[in-house]
Amino acid sequence: MFKRSLPLFSLCALTLTLAACAPAQTGPLPDPASFRAAPGDVVQKIDGVGDLGRWMITKNLENATWLGEKVGGRTLREPINVVMIDSIARSPEDATRRMLDAMNKAGYGPKNMHSDGYYGYLNGELKPQFPQGKGLAFSDGPWYDSNNHGRVFGPFEMSGKTVFIASFSREDFRWLPRPGHPYNSFQVAREDLSKQLAARTVYQPQGFIDLDSALDTPTETTGDHDGRALLLVAQE
Repeated sequence: MFKRSLPLFSLCALTLTLAACAPAQTGPLPDPASFRAAPGDVVQKIDGVGDLGRWMITKNLENATWLGEKVGGRTLREPINVVMIDSIARSPEDATRRMLDAMNKAGYGPKNMHSDGYYGYLNGELKPQFPQGKGLAFSDGPWYDSNNHGRVFGPFEMSGKTVFIASFSREDFRWLPRPGHPYNSFQVAREDLSKQLAARTVYQPQGFIDLDSALDTPTETTGDHDGRALLLVAQE
């Protein structure tokens, strides 16, 4: 088990090793404006939300697959599993401030040593992640232990309201065969986020949206994801 008293040299070496776990970028990143979602990757005409992309999108404009980690030998697809709606905020900028404040109050402030540069897709728009910054994700714990973490995408402006979409999951920490963050659960993180936001912030759970995004094939899986997105609505 990781010890908080790990010598500084060892901690630095571990940090460099973890940073090297992400696939190396060998060329320029594609222009986000060039992104075109495949028809099967978008749920059409969700009431009050619109056309929602089922998956988190990488900086290479591909469906996110947990940096190539396998679950039972299968590729793990990372779903959008949270939708947040704020019709109280005066502007998308105000809604963004309120969302960031809610994440901090819920105990999910930005923390480092995560992969970054992801996008979410809604109503023909691709928006980058919050939190912004190298190696940041929202998380309820340190990177060297099991933690619930995720990214929020937006703001998407819609008829007097602001919508954010998000992907949250629980990860573990692994020492061997190389340090990394193996998958634990999508549902655990989604339910904990719901509980913490409901208890401490203006965002309150209002049921679920069926995205029909659970995968269970010989080559791909979404783990324990049930195909639904938690709906959170700001109440004041």
